[in-house]
Amino acid sequence: MSKGIIIFAQNNEYVDYAKQACACAGYARKNLSLFDEICLITNTETLKSNETLINEYFDKVIVSDEFQPENIRLFKDTTHITEYASFKNMGRSEVYELSPYDETLVIDSDYFIMNDVLDQVWDSENDVMINCKYRDVSGRHKGNIEYLDNFSIPMYWATVFYFKKSDFAENLFTLISHIKYNYKYYYYLYNCSGNLYRNDFAFSMALHILNGSVAFDVPSLPFDYLNNSFDLDDIYRVNSHNDIIMYCADAERITNHILSRFKNIDVHIMNKKAIARCIDDLLTNGEKV
Repeated sequence: MSKGIIIFAQNNEYVDYAKQACACAGYARKNLSLFDEICLITNTETLKSNETLINEYFDKVIVSDEFQPENIRLFKDTTHITEYASFKNMGRSEVYELSPYDETLVIDSDYFIMNDVLDQVWDSENDVMINCKYRDVSGRHKGNIEYLDNFSIPMYWATVFYFKKSDFAENLFTLISHIKYNYKYYYYLYNCSGNLYRNDFAFSMALHILNGSVAFDVPSLPFDYLNNSFDLDDIYRVNSHNDIIMYCADAERITNHILSRFKNIDVHIMNKKAIARCIDDLLTNGEKV
């Protein structure tokens, strides 16, 4: 059975997502070994502006220019800079149809794999694996965000997930696509917060509906929780393909930062400008095709 890693990237006026995705792919290739290919799903404009670099880090590129409704997000660079920009994140629902692989691991372009734990997903008996727990590496969020709302359903995080071609997975992504195009209805039905379309919300809703609108435990990835570094944090230094030191905003006073080292542990780095400042080191420490 074919096994592939897929990363989505579409540039906007604030973030060079393609370059960030290359760094992400480089780390995945350096630390994982039991897959066949790493594939980028992007649009024509993003590919044209980064094609040479993309071909150095990806085995395959799929171009999808499907229209995406406007989705505006507030981006932060620690406490110093905030900026609104378009957020092109609605293609995730099409990954079942677009993936050329029997088994697929999807990772966000800001998720850096620094060990081989995710190699355990291949040949799984599960049709879908996704996590419902995360840890704020700075400790500002004291507990996991377990539900979409205090009176709503369990939250599943679409940052990293696995699926294999199966009836269940096909039905799941068909339903996610339906939710995407009717998001306002489901947004109010499930009492969501914020105005941003979120893949996390759409996945959580679809999984809930497929189980007959009853909460249940979806198989998780082979670790207990995701390590999330939020956009108030910064990168201090990139040491290697499995060693990154970060400034983590203090839980009591966010303008203060604590040095934290991440070694042999995956980390989701949500400060896009921090990644951009260290992009050369991240690319150098990753592995090309």
